[in-house]
Amino acid sequence: MLRVLFLCLVSLLLCVSASGAGGSDTPPMNAPNIYQQTTTALNNAPDFSSFEGEITLIVLFQPHCSWCPIQMKEAAELQQERAPWLNIVAVSRGGTIPELLEELQRYDVQFPAYQGSRSMNAALQEPPGTPCVYLIGPDGYLGQYTCGRKTVDELVLFLMGKL
Repeated sequence: MLRVLFLCLVSLLLCVSASGAGGSDTPPMNAPNIYQQTTTALNNAPDFSSFEGEITLIVLFQPHCSWCPIQMKEAAELQQERAPWLNIVAVSRGGTIPELLEELQRYDVQFPAYQGSRSMNAALQEPPGTPCVYLIGPDGYLGQYTCGRKTVDELVLFLMGKL
């Protein structure tokens, strides 16, 4: 029952965010369909468009980001302990494939990871840095985002629109 209530709250938040209200570091943005942007799978990840129709949390990372390993572990803990229903994917802001594979090995996370593209960065409104997290609705549109390292508790608040 609690899971259904939480899913309804997140879905409602995505609808409100898309209409111009909601909690994030900056006002929500109207971005193109995120799931249709060009990406390259890094760790045997499925095609990025396969997440369309589902709520997805994107964790943005890049090589040599000192906070990214910590954010990845927090996101993995969120999925394992509090939101197993939530799709979490890692998308790079920059870096070569060998650099990104090295980073992912260092992070030791199990969720799908992708090398981003210029079109992805543009769809995310040129992210200011890493780590950042983006909540993407089932329709592929950006609901909200926040940047800077977030604990599991802060990620839960973010999903609820209270951060």
